[in-house]
This record gives sequence, structure tokens and C-alpha cells, in this order.
Amino acid sequence: MIKRAILFGGKAIVSVMDTTDTVNKAIEIHGFSTSVARAMGKALTVAAFMSAGFKGLNNKLTLIIDGNGKGGKMVICGDCGAKVRGYIENPTACEGEDVDVKTIVGSDGALNVIKDFGLKEPYNGLSQLVNGNIDEDFAYYFTVSEQLPSAVALGVKMDGGKCVKAGGIIVQPMPNCSEEEIFILQDIVSNFTDVAALLQEKSAQEIIDFYFAHFEISRLPDIAEEYKCSCSRTRIEEMLLTLGQQQAIEIAKSQGGIQVGCEFCNKKYEFSIEDVQRMFK
Repeated sequence: MIKRAILFGGKAIVSVMDTTDTVNKAIEIHGFSTSVARAMGKALTVAAFMSAGFKGLNNKLTLIIDGNGKGGKMVICGDCGAKVRGYIENPTACEGEDVDVKTIVGSDGALNVIKDFGLKEPYNGLSQLVNGNIDEDFAYYFTVSEQLPSAVALGVKMDGGKCVKAGGIIVQPMPNCSEEEIFILQDIVSNFTDVAALLQEKSAQEIIDFYFAHFEISRLPDIAEEYKCSCSRTRIEEMLLTLGQQQAIEIAKSQGGIQVGCEFCNKKYEFSIEDVQRMFK
């Protein structure tokens, strides 16, 4: 669940997210190693935060994190209502080891944010990775690319291959927020050194009430985020149609059919030669 509130009468927004179920669903689908689960858990949490703010049902988010780390490139997508999904090139990287997020992500690369609002061209924001920890990388991205200085604190706690607690706290001052108010928020955020442990002690709502409720607060509607893939047989058919009839039928005949796998949910779609011929009729 994502809990949100406006502070100082509209001068800042705080979002507190508990994404434990989402991270466990991702682990179940992809079989992440413990270290990869920590990194992907943080990335999925940020994607949930960003897509929670979408207004249009067809708005789409894509995050590409490529820092040349042990896990390889990460791709995370989000739809309106904080419906997220993602994959990483090496899902079992550093299996049996206990390495930090920076090792999985790497820091020699960039963060690419693509927002598609159904206009002619999607928004495309690019920033260098700061250190591969994801928290600081997105804080830097929000500040530089979206001109929204942000405090980003993320955490994922694992135990025996399962996510015990995952989530994040993101505070974004608006342009009319005073320096004094920003200083107050910075002081509060400095307490969030272990977000996963904090979420074990307090619910998302309790965190907002405890740390922020005395700042002229106005609550926003809750958003139930989840791991949800948008693939379907119809979408795969539409993709195959773009190949053209001749090429699609040639591939189907040479392989005895066509099998397409979704990288986000690992579901397989199979099309016989007859299926492919029928599509073009």
C-alpha cells in the first residue's frame, strides 16, 4: 500500500510505501538471488511511487538502470495505479553471496526514465548513476531531470530467500517550500537509515502520523500497488503481425511454430503454423 500526504498546506508531499508483497511476487516469478532481490525490490518500489502519480489509464513508465554491475541491465515498468513489473539480465547473480546493492547494479552507467503519456513523443529523462545504491541515484535524477529536489530512502530486508519487509519513504518539497521547511524535512529524513526495519515497527500510516502529522497535513487517497504484467496473447499477436505475413510464416515453418516468452512474468505463448496463418486472414 502507498500512503501519501501533503505537508505545510501544499508545500511538500510525503509518500510511504510498503511493497513487501510486490517484491515477493517478483522473487516467486524470477527466482532472484538474495542480493538481486534487494536491488530489484528498491527499483520496483520507486517505479510504484512514480506510476502512482499517473492520471491517465494508458500512461506508462519504463525505468532502465544499466550500471555494468553483476546483475546486468534492469528494466522496470509501471502503469497507472502503481501496477509494476520488471526483470534483470542476471536474476541469480551472486547466488550464495551477500553483496550490497551497488555490486548488483554497478555505478558505471546511467538511469533512463521514459514516461509515455500518449503524446507524440514520450518524455525521456537521463542521468548518470551516482553510486548504484538506487536511493541516491533516483534522488539525483529527480533533482536534476525533473527539478524536484527529493529525499529518497528505500529498503529491502531478506530472510532465507524471502522478502520480510520492503518499501520506501520519498519526500518532495514543492517550489514554494521555504528553506526553513526544507531544513525541517531534511532533519526528519535523516532518521530513515533503515526503512525496512522502520516498516517492521510501524505501518506506512503510522510513519506518516509519527513523523509528519504536525505539519499542516492533508491526506491523499491510498493506492494499492501490485506486481502485475500487462502481457496477453492478443498483444503478442499484434507484435507478430508487425513482422509481416511472409516473414512470420517463414519463421513458423522453419521452427515448427513460434514461441514467445514474456520477460516480465515468464509466461510462454505458443503459436502453431496454422495460428500464424489464421492471424493474417
